[in-house]
Amino acid sequence: MPSHKDDSSRSSRRHAVVRGAFVLRAGNLGNRVVSGASFTMLGITLRTLLTIGSTAILARLLTPADFGYIAMATTVTELAALLGSFGLGNILVQRKVVTRLQMDTVFWTGLIVGAVLAVVVFLISFLAESLFGDPVIGDLLRVLWLPFLIGGFSSVSDAIIARMMWFRLEFWIQLAVVLCRSLIAIGFAYSGFAVWSLVAGGIAGTTEGALLAFFAFPYLPRLRFNLAYLAATWRTSGSYFGSSMLYYISMNIDVMLIGRQLGASALGYYQNARSLTDEVRGRLAMPLQRVLFPAFSALQSDQERLQRTVIHSGRLLAAVIVPVGFGISAVASELVPVLYGSQWLDMVPVLSMFGLSAAVRGSTAIASPLFNSRDRVGLSFRYNLVGTFITVVAIVISLPYGISAVSAAVALTSLYALVGFRAGIGLIGLGVRHVMLILGPPTAAATIMWLTIWAMRTYAVDWLDVPALVLAAHILVGVLVYALALHTASRQYFNDFVDLGNRLLKRPNS
Repeated sequence: MPSHKDDSSRSSRRHAVVRGAFVLRAGNLGNRVVSGASFTMLGITLRTLLTIGSTAILARLLTPADFGYIAMATTVTELAALLGSFGLGNILVQRKVVTRLQMDTVFWTGLIVGAVLAVVVFLISFLAESLFGDPVIGDLLRVLWLPFLIGGFSSVSDAIIARMMWFRLEFWIQLAVVLCRSLIAIGFAYSGFAVWSLVAGGIAGTTEGALLAFFAFPYLPRLRFNLAYLAATWRTSGSYFGSSMLYYISMNIDVMLIGRQLGASALGYYQNARSLTDEVRGRLAMPLQRVLFPAFSALQSDQERLQRTVIHSGRLLAAVIVPVGFGISAVASELVPVLYGSQWLDMVPVLSMFGLSAAVRGSTAIASPLFNSRDRVGLSFRYNLVGTFITVVAIVISLPYGISAVSAAVALTSLYALVGFRAGIGLIGLGVRHVMLILGPPTAAATIMWLTIWAMRTYAVDWLDVPALVLAAHILVGVLVYALALHTASRQYFNDFVDLGNRLLKRPNS
């Protein structure tokens, strides 16, 4: 039986962690960033393979309409989750000093808002048939409100994990969520539960993630609430919220319109193509954003060091994401039948367009933590407002021509991300020259890779009869061509990866 001394020791350690979260420090930041970024990147492959593998299995057990139904229902739950976040978690990450009272306020706000949103989603379920033109969506929403009751408990825990740069912990939580969601969904699908298998997997994964974050940092708030703090932070948190809302609209307006006008099956093709390319940003760009946001925040007073960190991080991000996005676009014709089956061939042109879009959006993702860390989320909001307007107009114009046209329009509007990228790095004194320095060589090398794969498909059609071998050959040649072209264009990218490898071998402390 544990002694009183052991209990006291554990309590002291827990309180020390809580105290350590109050003040944001830049000490040993370079090693912490490299350690966090590298560990995150090393774990990306496993989580991506799990997600893609489970989707491939589910695509053979379910119909495109099943994926379309869940996509439409998700537009409601994602909106609710966005409303629930309220931007206050980002405030806890960004502020150099936070207080216990502020943490308490964020906790109770998250809990109350989560409960309210659970009720809202349940009530919206009765209006879903008129909104989406299909009664199935209402049935799904009458279950999908459940995770909101649990999610509110982890609002502070999630923010502190990011603030403290506990990247290994974050990775293991995310891995557990992916495993749980995939296994539950596949098990239910195999048992014949159709679209409800996706619901069960989503609820299980979301709930597990919230619980693991809470238990990793079991912050127990005092029963107090500061309305003045909420009012004082509304300008900043409101900008976070506004930018997130615009992002939500730009990412979901196509789902809403396609689902209502073209039907669940067409939406299923579209959504699975987008989900696959979202893995590029979700597993590569987004984790790096979480690493860089607190890092950039800690470097606010050292602009020269911040510039070096941004350029170095931007090159590494672009060197990985740009070829992956271009590669997905190039091999879409082979990838779809191998991964999902021949019944998903209508997905090919959509996937090809979304691959290019992911390359642009993902490689410019470093702009977001820059805006946030410099407390210029209002400026980010204005750029996102223009981008959202352009996206909506493009979708409305292209919708009568089918899902392929919509995907092409969305891919074209993604070029606007370059404008936001330029504005983001401009906040720290970098300009157009640095945009070209970061994005130019990877884009040129990836274009050569894309053209090489196209030529292989066009002029060597019958050289292999097995689709999987053709896909593997295209990928292998593409990787070799890209690496050679990038090395020829700029040795600096090669040096960046060598430096990253050297730091990994030295096992820097996190």
